[in-house]
Amino acid sequence: MSTATQPVSSQPAAPAPLPGTAPQLVDPPRLAEGVELLGEFKDSGDSQPPSLVRRPDGQVIQLSKLLYLVASHLDGTRSATTIAELVSGDLGRTLSAEQARYVIAEKLAPLGIIAIAGQPPAAPTADPLLALKARGTLLPARAANAAGTLLRPLFRPPVVLAVIAVAAATDFWVFTSHQLAAGLAQILRDPAGLVLVAALTVLSAAFHELGHAAGCSYGGGRPGRIGAGIYLIWPSFFTNVTDSYRLSRAGRLRTDLGGLYFNLIFILALAGLYAATNAGILLLVIVVIHLEMIEQLLPFARFDGYFILSDIIGVPDLFARIPPILKTALARATRRARPADPRITGMRRKARVAVTVWVAVTVPLLLAALGYLLLHLPAIDRALWHATATQARQLAAATGAGQYAAAAADTISMLLAGLSGAGSLYLLGSLARRAATTSWRRTAGRPARRLLAAAAAAAFLTALALYWTLQGQFSGW
Repeated sequence: MSTATQPVSSQPAAPAPLPGTAPQLVDPPRLAEGVELLGEFKDSGDSQPPSLVRRPDGQVIQLSKLLYLVASHLDGTRSATTIAELVSGDLGRTLSAEQARYVIAEKLAPLGIIAIAGQPPAAPTADPLLALKARGTLLPARAANAAGTLLRPLFRPPVVLAVIAVAAATDFWVFTSHQLAAGLAQILRDPAGLVLVAALTVLSAAFHELGHAAGCSYGGGRPGRIGAGIYLIWPSFFTNVTDSYRLSRAGRLRTDLGGLYFNLIFILALAGLYAATNAGILLLVIVVIHLEMIEQLLPFARFDGYFILSDIIGVPDLFARIPPILKTALARATRRARPADPRITGMRRKARVAVTVWVAVTVPLLLAALGYLLLHLPAIDRALWHATATQARQLAAATGAGQYAAAAADTISMLLAGLSGAGSLYLLGSLARRAATTSWRRTAGRPARRLLAAAAAAAFLTALALYWTLQGQFSGW
């Protein structure tokens, strides 16, 4: 089970304003109930650091300095004239009352952060690429905040140094003592031991999320809820630590690394339990946790490594920079004139280079993985279906024989195979829906282009189905 921290789903760039007439605003204007001003994004990779606002639904929006200053003066008592005067003093240049009214009604209100008279329209919500889906709450914000406060002494420097030193010594012993063979032998003798491995792995993943909450709390932030959802094709835990955006780079990195740090603490607890029980299977769990930690450090999906890299560079959402960088690269390759995109030109040179390198590595990897999945989808799902059916038969046999531990292991194997198949279909379906929606929006009012796009999609699907058929991927079900 992989884990993904939620901030990315709650820290996208400002969504586009909704089209249509502006709703009736409260007069004098004020912020909507529950909106929080988080302040400037510290240590930003942009030459003009954005300021952040968080809506009650958790959506975090990036605002320019002008928009943020206007929002900061909306208290429900000041007129547009007064707001314009205050912003002019803060900004160092003149803002008229009419301009203030325009900013409030046309720029801020569509983002869902201004109080609306009557029933407010649905606030726009960003849909980041490869974001966590189907989220549910396991630990509400108040409980997660309390847990983070209780555990934050573990981030005191002497404790951190001690944990890292002891964990390094423990790892050296585990991987050089050849005791792992005992754990593997135990699994071979009793496959039901897989149930224990799975249970401890899930427990470690849950403890990992408490590390994010405690790291955020130690830096002065307020962690939100802890829950679970579906990331890519697997169930995943998450922690809402969007409040870490008000922290410095060091505070955000502490929050990002908190989960991996708590994995080390969990490993030390397992090592202590092994010393007391001599159960070799615990060493096997330690290895599995290390593999999960390595996965978490990958920066190509929204794992901890992605957030670590994002905070080092100082760019809140790296995936949002992919389209403008690719468009700019394409324009240069074809020598076409293209207006400069502020999402690129606004970055400092080092940040721009770092993000460009990340895009150059990430996009081919994601396309290769997606292409392989697409080309072999029927064969992959056929294998997963057979594996699920086999595990179901073994489950029935074990249950009938009263071997309930083995039945539990078969249940876990069956669920993993079934979820993998369903998840692959869901992932491709989501990407297809996103592509269709984007194409429909960009061809609005252009019937010829829309017809061409539909013909291209039909040709692609026909070619794909023909490839599957020639490869025999529809047979053997």
